[in-house]
Amino acid sequence: MKIVRNLAVVAAMGMAASIAATPAMASAEGYLVTSCSSGGYGIELKVRYLTSATNHAFTEVSWRISGNVGGNNTVRVYFVQDAQPDVVFKAFNYTGGRTGTRKISVTRPKPHQVFVKLGARFDTSASSDPGCTSQTRGI
Repeated sequence: MKIVRNLAVVAAMGMAASIAATPAMASAEGYLVTSCSSGGYGIELKVRYLTSATNHAFTEVSWRISGNVGGNNTVRVYFVQDAQPDVVFKAFNYTGGRTGTRKISVTRPKPHQVFVKLGARFDTSASSDPGCTSQTRGI
């Protein structure tokens, strides 16, 4: 009986130690996603972020272009604080092929409402390259 009681105490202590080691407020991961198209061309953009108790940290941008495009597409990503008027606080410009992933480091205080604007210009054989714009929901 004493052995069973000792095992129960040791198990309870181990459980308490594992609970104490867990941070009180872990970061939550999410994605802001948007897409747009023009004619037979389109793009989907995903922005990965982590939200902590104090801020939003944007860590990665990725995109996928559809349609018969060349290798000189332009993708513009604008991080915007939703305010009166809106404030662009960070912008990235990428030129290249159909897909891409870039690590980024952008932070904003959690109380600020933030959304991402997308602008794309598709490299086509047409006389003028089509483009499109859209934006994500806000966090």
